[in-house]
Amino acid sequence: METRLKHQNNLELNLQSDRNGKTVCAHRYTSFPFRLSPIFRLEGNDSQRAYLYIMNTSPGLLAGDQLSISWELEKNTNLYLSDQSATKVHQMSEADRATVTNEIVINENASLEFVPEPIILYKDATLEQNTTIKTHPTAKLFLSEIILPGRLARKENYDFNYYFNRLQITDLNNHLLFADATKLIGKNNPFQENIIFSSLPIIGNVIAILPKVNLNSLIDIIETSELTNTYNLEASTTVLPTENGIMIRAVAAKTSSIKQYFAYVLDHIRQLTNQSSLPYIPK
Repeated sequence: METRLKHQNNLELNLQSDRNGKTVCAHRYTSFPFRLSPIFRLEGNDSQRAYLYIMNTSPGLLAGDQLSISWELEKNTNLYLSDQSATKVHQMSEADRATVTNEIVINENASLEFVPEPIILYKDATLEQNTTIKTHPTAKLFLSEIILPGRLARKENYDFNYYFNRLQITDLNNHLLFADATKLIGKNNPFQENIIFSSLPIIGNVIAILPKVNLNSLIDIIETSELTNTYNLEASTTVLPTENGIMIRAVAAKTSSIKQYFAYVLDHIRQLTNQSSLPYIPK
């Protein structure tokens, strides 16, 4: 009698490298509300990298949602992952908060660029995210997030309940390499009227793990960018405690500014790691 595998995740993905060195899907599974695009590829030196997009068929994150995502990159794979549109977090009580759990494994010489679209925290929204990443010492990671504290065009600024994000990065043997936790308070935030938060309300973060990269050279490049010398974006960069990567904190007046800056950073990371420059990918 055939026994069916019982999936507990809303999305599962396993990537492998084929005989030609191209990254392919060895296993993919989705359940509501997620769908996965086919693999897209670019011509030239970037043809081995897989480009994938996550599609959410629901209106967004609703009260009580508990979503779980799991993916693994096998040896020598290379993935650029994003989603089709911004994640909208709708009205809910704190007791009925939405939760998203990500479990990621990046094996030997594999590279993951996870560049999701912004999270928009509607009025009375409550969201908790937990991300666990296991990495091989030779693995590369670029992970970004952008947070909008409301539908700003509707003057919905800091009207949400709270946003909590916990990130933990370990080696493949579960030894802790880096941890970060952020809790952004909404309507009870005493700093929401501060000139920094009110004039630059868009918040962005980047974690990049880059073994054998001259981090000081990278920081010099990205901190002298013309993009950070404008009135509508401020960013700071620090080296991770393990000294194999960087963290960037940024605030901006417009979503487009912070997205452009993160694309600029990723482009230079690719150049320093001898990968192709970041192309323009239409949405």
